[in-house]
Amino acid sequence: MTTRYLLLILIPLLLNSIGSAHDLKIFASQQAILEVGTKTTFYLAWGHRVPVDELIEGSTLSRYELVSPTNEKSPLKAEGLSLQANAVEIKSAGVWQAVVDRKPSVFTYVIDSEGQRQLKRGGKSQITEGKIDLATKSVMCGKALVLVGKASEELPKATGQAIEFVPLDPPAKWNANTDIRFQLLIHGKPVTTEFPIVEARPVGFKPDNAWSFASTVNKKGEVTLRPDKAGTWILKVNVKRKATETDQKEFDVESFTGTLTFEVGP
Repeated sequence: MTTRYLLLILIPLLLNSIGSAHDLKIFASQQAILEVGTKTTFYLAWGHRVPVDELIEGSTLSRYELVSPTNEKSPLKAEGLSLQANAVEIKSAGVWQAVVDRKPSVFTYVIDSEGQRQLKRGGKSQITEGKIDLATKSVMCGKALVLVGKASEELPKATGQAIEFVPLDPPAKWNANTDIRFQLLIHGKPVTTEFPIVEARPVGFKPDNAWSFASTVNKKGEVTLRPDKAGTWILKVNVKRKATETDQKEFDVESFTGTLTFEVGP
């Protein structure tokens, strides 16, 4: 059975199992820039729809910055409830990476006295009523790749996020109807013990809260996308891991959600 397939028909089960929770994405108004010195605006999408959904509170972010091709880091401004938009002049050629991390949060499902399953904020130690069903720690990260100048053979490097996609093929191969490989990392290490499904879609695909492509991460932690059209594409994945024995006092599962946006050429 092939591990890569195009979703010609949206499958309700897949959407319910993967897309039920909010996710965090970062976009740029231009993700492929021809001339150095051009400005692009970075902004965040919080929710399900793209390219814009709900606003996000700046205080919930632990990291929001721009990483240059030479690994120089510049903070991006985050404050209040907004899209957290930042207009930036790009001053050198190469692949720039805008990264955003949300502060980890813990939530717990509780069965109340009437047998209803309810969601409560906080870990197990904060639950005073009802029977604990499942407690989860949520970790969310997003990344946007901005290609400046001529597409080269130089690969962008990992940025140190808790979960992230790292391209294994250079920008010169980021084209429609071409296989583009990515490696999925958690805390800098390839995801090799789970085989999560990676979803993908171009901006403009309808409905705007659905996905057009899905593929399984292999035993090397790699996934291959073959985009069928040019434009901005989004990748998303969720990996769940059992909490360590120490952490199980507060939560049972650690949930990692990562997204990546980048530009596909014709």
